[in-house]
Amino acid sequence: MCLAIPTLITSIEGTTARAEIGGVERTISLALTPEARVGDYVLIHTGFAIGVLDEEEAQETLRLFEELAEFYPDETETSQPTESTNFPTYQ
Repeated sequence: MCLAIPTLITSIEGTTARAEIGGVERTISLALTPEARVGDYVLIHTGFAIGVLDEEEAQETLRLFEELAEFYPDETETSQPTESTNFPTYQ
């Protein structure tokens, strides 16, 4: 099963963008969604924005993810990104 996560675009440079979710920013590709703009929510899968969402749909999806996390606390332990990679580290 694949999972795409709504994230907020904070900046764009060419075909790449910075996107934020939960206080974590990542660089993503906009090659598949050239219509995306700063302030848009996009679905991210494997580092690519694969679709643009309206804010209401994005917020509802994020709310549902939070609700799911409540039922699986062992699977959703919070981890802090390392400075060198900005990727979460898992214990």
